[in-house]
Amino acid sequence: MKSEGNYRVVEKLWFFALLMFAGGFYGGYTFSLRGKVFANAQTANLVMMMLSFGNGEWKKGLYAFVPLTAYIVGVCMAEFISGKMNQKNKGLFEEKLLLFEALVSFAIGLMPSSVPDHVPQVALSFICAMQFTAFRQAEGVNMATTFCTAHVRQLGVNLVKALRDKNENAAVLFRGHAIMLLSFCFGAFMAVFLSHIFSFYCIWLVSILHLFLFYHTRKENREWKNESMGN
Repeated sequence: MKSEGNYRVVEKLWFFALLMFAGGFYGGYTFSLRGKVFANAQTANLVMMMLSFGNGEWKKGLYAFVPLTAYIVGVCMAEFISGKMNQKNKGLFEEKLLLFEALVSFAIGLMPSSVPDHVPQVALSFICAMQFTAFRQAEGVNMATTFCTAHVRQLGVNLVKALRDKNENAAVLFRGHAIMLLSFCFGAFMAVFLSHIFSFYCIWLVSILHLFLFYHTRKENREWKNESMGN
């Protein structure tokens, strides 16, 4: 792995750890407060959908299909947009996406219980998918930001390599994936914990977090633009 200073801010480990916190928070939020589905990852929703179908509960099964569809649309849109961009425009897309996530999260916090759960589910599944697609590598390592299955696997693989082979790079990778897992777990925990205190408003914590990330991304993009103009 390269030194941290050689990476853009959106590729640094601490940046991904905060995105991972948000991913865990989204899942805990929608499951606790918005219809008992997971906006951040769709494996559990697929399992619940098939369990419902297997029990003949067709309406309940189709309920889990809504966030899944929104997630697919979000992935397609993010891939379509980012695939047509150069490095400069990609940075602007990441910047705007972070601001968009902050605004959507803030708006969802304002939605009362009278709003159908499908509305926040679709919105959060959509932005989770875009986040997952837009932010893919932390310091040269492929990492997810909204679910943790791959991190669990890589944690075990690199732990074995570090202990068995005395592989220093594997030890670094083990640490990185461990940080991602802990961030994810802490995000989910905080969503449930804060939901008992602030109810729907607790998601504003994620809005603040994304504004913080937006600030650092925008700052770096402006510095890069100024340097380019100076050359």
